[in-house]
Amino acid sequence: MTVNESANERAGVCLLARSSNEEGTSDNLKTLIESDSDWRVEQCSSSDQLLERIASGRIPRPGCLVVDVDLVGDGFQHVQKALLESNCSLPLILVAGQLSFETVINAFEKGAWGIVLKSLEEGQKFRSSLRGHIRQAIDWDGFQVGMEEAHRKRNRILEGLTERQRKVLNCVMEGMPTKAIAATYSVSKRLIEFERSHLLSAFGVAGTAELTAVVGEHRIIEQFLDCYQRVDYGTQGRSFRRPLGLRGAASRSLTHADE
Repeated sequence: MTVNESANERAGVCLLARSSNEEGTSDNLKTLIESDSDWRVEQCSSSDQLLERIASGRIPRPGCLVVDVDLVGDGFQHVQKALLESNCSLPLILVAGQLSFETVINAFEKGAWGIVLKSLEEGQKFRSSLRGHIRQAIDWDGFQVGMEEAHRKRNRILEGLTERQRKVLNCVMEGMPTKAIAATYSVSKRLIEFERSHLLSAFGVAGTAELTAVVGEHRIIEQFLDCYQRVDYGTQGRSFRRPLGLRGAASRSLTHADE
């Protein structure tokens, strides 16, 4: 899988939280996230400011979004909605003093990566938990960015093929040898060899086996996206979303959540 070169750049964290004048306190999320890391943190002080960033596409990738629920309250639901409507698949981490069980379930159902509950008494544990969630989310987004770019690139290649090249590709995918393909379309074997060579070059692969693997993977992803789009996001564009099994979890360093 070809990974987007941008995935190797410095990862970013888009933070929606209050600024704190007391350095080193657990509520100064920007300082906490930046310390001893090479993550670049871009902070927003209001949900409107963050929503404007999302709408304009000015969100760092690979990266993640961290929202202090104590700042925006139920406004984080509008943030999640905006992410879906803008087709932004950036992982979302919620930080809160306390959340009801219903709110936690609703957040995960709408795609939240993780939820971290604050703890003043156990600040180091909170810091470790939050940074662990961020690290996992950024790793996933780096993979996601690479997948998205590879998928777009293969779509562009397929769109650029001639009708005959598409027919040859379909035959190759069915395992037909060059001679059989030529006989099927009543053309010379040399012409089919030329078209096969073009396909290998276009997809950047060395042989038929690799070509079959690459195109096969692309078609499987297309089928998955078609199904996912029809079921969940019929009115929105395609985007990669992590499978349920890869979603984050709610972390708590103190029993502040509703039981």
